[in-house]
Amino acid sequence: MNKITESEFERYEQPILSDEQSKMDWSRIARALFRGRWIIFLSFIVVVTSTAILTSRMQPVYQAETTILIEGVSSIDRNLPMFGNEGVGQLSNRIQNEIELIKSRSLAEAVMKKLLESPYREEITLLKESGNFDDKVTQLRKRIEAKGSRDNDIVRIMVTGASSFEAAYFANKIAETYLEQSLKASRGEVSEVRKFLEDELEKVRARLAASEEARRQYMEEERIPALDAETMKLVEQSSNFRSQLAETETDLNASLRRLDYLRKQLSETKMTLVEDISSISSPLIQQLMKDLAEKQTRLASIQGRGAPGAEITAKSLETEINAIKERLKEETRKFAATTVGTNDPLGTSQRLYEDILSVEIDIKSLTARAEALRTIVDGYEARLEALPEKSLMLARLTRDSQINEKLYLMLKEKYEESRIAEAGRKASVRIIDEAKPPKSPIRPNKRANIIIGVFLGLGIGIFASILIEYTDNSIRTVEDIERLGIPVLGTIPYINLDEITKKLEREGKEIDDQLWEKLETRLITTFSPKSPISEAYRALRTSLLFSDLERKRQVILLTSATTKEGKTTTSCNLAITLASAGMKTLLLDADFRRPSIHRNFRLERHHGITDILLGTLTIEQALKPTELGNLEILTCGEIPPNPAEIIASDFFNDLIQKLRQMYDVIIIDSPPIIAVTDATILAKIADTVILVTHSGYIAKREVLRCVSILKSVGVKLTGVVLNGLDIKRVYGSYYYYYHYYHYYYYYGSKDKQKSKSTRIEKKHVEA
Repeated sequence: MNKITESEFERYEQPILSDEQSKMDWSRIARALFRGRWIIFLSFIVVVTSTAILTSRMQPVYQAETTILIEGVSSIDRNLPMFGNEGVGQLSNRIQNEIELIKSRSLAEAVMKKLLESPYREEITLLKESGNFDDKVTQLRKRIEAKGSRDNDIVRIMVTGASSFEAAYFANKIAETYLEQSLKASRGEVSEVRKFLEDELEKVRARLAASEEARRQYMEEERIPALDAETMKLVEQSSNFRSQLAETETDLNASLRRLDYLRKQLSETKMTLVEDISSISSPLIQQLMKDLAEKQTRLASIQGRGAPGAEITAKSLETEINAIKERLKEETRKFAATTVGTNDPLGTSQRLYEDILSVEIDIKSLTARAEALRTIVDGYEARLEALPEKSLMLARLTRDSQINEKLYLMLKEKYEESRIAEAGRKASVRIIDEAKPPKSPIRPNKRANIIIGVFLGLGIGIFASILIEYTDNSIRTVEDIERLGIPVLGTIPYINLDEITKKLEREGKEIDDQLWEKLETRLITTFSPKSPISEAYRALRTSLLFSDLERKRQVILLTSATTKEGKTTTSCNLAITLASAGMKTLLLDADFRRPSIHRNFRLERHHGITDILLGTLTIEQALKPTELGNLEILTCGEIPPNPAEIIASDFFNDLIQKLRQMYDVIIIDSPPIIAVTDATILAKIADTVILVTHSGYIAKREVLRCVSILKSVGVKLTGVVLNGLDIKRVYGSYYYYYHYYHYYYYYGSKDKQKSKSTRIEKKHVEA
């Protein structure tokens, strides 16, 4: 019997535990990929097709780009004197501020209003979407992207749209609107003055026309001739000073308008502003302001008296007044730098503060001048009151007409100057490149999506194939058995009756009922001895006989873990190959529960082993011959109620001993080892125990369970026969042809080698 010690079994079992935890090898991965080729192909087709369909249904998104230049950055922000080498950071902040303005809601609202008034509004997809004005503004902001550069003052504005035209149109409208807002901000201060002068000019024009008409009507109604020379001179002097007063008051109001605008701009920077320049606690500035007011009063008085040499004195005073103003501006600039500079890294608030203080100086100067002129005008008004009533009325009408005319000419001149100044102001932004309609959308990128779909489909298929391979616990290949540390005696390919039938038909054989019955028995070694499957059985025979030359292989037990694994078919074909090799072979059906050998050979099941054990028949009477002279069969006979007791009896053991003396090889077909104990009992009296497994039919744990059962009775499993292996499906067609044609290359001609192989095998059995 084939018994082993505990230490031997531990050495045998060790590879099983270690190989179960072995790392993946490339051959297994390659095999997994081949086995899962249809999964990979299906995954590839499904993912790529789905990607193509989804891509074709996606709404295309186009992106247009326009570039703008932020002017004034390099000349101002990079060279702020109070911040040393911080210019780069200030530049970055300035560019970032401009980017935020481009993406602001106020700009988006202004652009949306233009879009609603656009002649293309019926073609713009954004305007067709549901939602109110604010919703559309939000959607527009989501489409805007602005990026700056650290190396230059260029800002790129990228806008997406549902069409090529729409994207370019949006980008250009945004740049255009941003330019308009920048220009408006740049002209804001001057525009306020221009608007004021424009309004005043209209009022004075109306007053001038009314005063001239009133003078004409009065002279016609009263029939009063023109004023005398002395009265006319008095009227002209009064009108001159009233004109100067009106001009001063106009300048004062314009300065006040400008001051309000600057204060509003500064308040938006969150800076604290003094209410008046007089509140500045600087003695020098206070003294300069006092000197300025005094000189303005003197200048007005000298101009009012009109004494000899007054023009020279007035020019001298004007020069002194201008010098005081320049000194005041310098001092207030220094004051602004020390007060605001540390809280305003970009210098914006500082410049506004300086402008406010400068306007405050002009207001103080104009106020002093207006007060002095008002005193002079009051003096002339008193002199005019001494005229006769009719002359007084005509003088006043004449004076009002002259005042309005001079004021109108003065305002018109100042209005033109402010308009020119406003036109000369430039925006801090310049459009470099306008957006052009893009030729292709940025989304979806069909080529990129298809490439991603290809790799994703292949990746999913490959991953699924490898996952199935490494989660599949079934025995499918020789490598699966070898990883358990169990020897593999041979592999039997899957017997496909359709292929065998076609092959026999090609060889000219007629498939009659008799031949078909043989085919159904799957005894391929009898009706197709030259087939690769028959060669596999002969290779199993050789592997079995030469696996251990020192141990006798006379009684061979074939069992399986479960039913329907091809154990009986393997037993029959192995017995036929052994008999064909010249060995006297006995095929013994020890499966007393579901015997089937008699059906394969078309024999009667009765008159078998149970009859011999009962003594009703002798061995010779129970033996059944076959077409092969060296092969005889001993069927099970009547099915007993207690198979395990019969197999474990001394009578059965004595029967095996007698048969050993009669045959070279005894093949025992037994029940599955896990289902019943029959095979375990038979294993103790056999020389060789072979486990037949069907590829993809049982799990690894079931094979290990068989090994454990045999270990419990002290028997070592000789090896495993992998049955039903579909080599084409598992390994591929190349391996299929290589595996079988390699046999002929290695062994040479079968006819030449057959007799030599048979002699060696027979000699080994006899030994």
